[in-house]
Amino acid sequence: MIYGAMLAGGSGTRVKSSDIPKQFIEINGQPVIIHTLKNMLKVPRFDRIYIASREDYIDYLKKQVEENVSEPERVRIIAGGKERMDSIHNVTAAIEADNGIGEDDVIVIHDAVRPFVTEKILNDSIDCAAEHGACVCGLPCADTILHSVKGDVVDDIPPRAELFSGQAPDSFRLKHFIDMQNSLTDEQKKQITGTSQICTMNGQPIYIIEGDAINFKITTDSDLLMVRTLLGEKG
Repeated sequence: MIYGAMLAGGSGTRVKSSDIPKQFIEINGQPVIIHTLKNMLKVPRFDRIYIASREDYIDYLKKQVEENVSEPERVRIIAGGKERMDSIHNVTAAIEADNGIGEDDVIVIHDAVRPFVTEKILNDSIDCAAEHGACVCGLPCADTILHSVKGDVVDDIPPRAELFSGQAPDSFRLKHFIDMQNSLTDEQKKQITGTSQICTMNGQPIYIIEGDAINFKITTDSDLLMVRTLLGEKG
């Protein structure tokens, strides 16, 4: 089985122009998360896509899926958790309760606020995770990276050729991922900002699949403006 997972439990406080979480901001009459979901559903290899949502938006999201998605039966909406890893745990627990865990199952974990993920990225993620166990989507850094411990003086300039900008999705063989997830301490869970950190904390090699500049994350109002423009929002 091949599963998609979308994380939609955050608040998005760096988008100042809206009082609602950025994944639920409507563009052309549909929330950002639906635009993301539609791109994931273009990949028929996904048997089911699980969405870990803020609890106060579950009913709204279910209605949006029923009204705007052509295959709502491939989507399962569950409650997210307090932290990123809590939401992921809720997804893997739901998968196990629904279907059990097979040796060859793969999970592709994506951010709800990366609405332009491509079919190539998703298919490459599935293939790489199935072969190697864990992979992350990334792009070579285009800018020089400045390392500063205190934030006011440059301490080091790492070689740009060795640096990549991490995107999403993060993809894994599901059974091994659950084993790694269960080995984390509470303190480690709080430290995780990107899902693939679970691998660095467990000594698991992470392979890189090529990302795409269009697969950007909505973090600020400027990002939101770009999404509105790319989706051709009117007036």
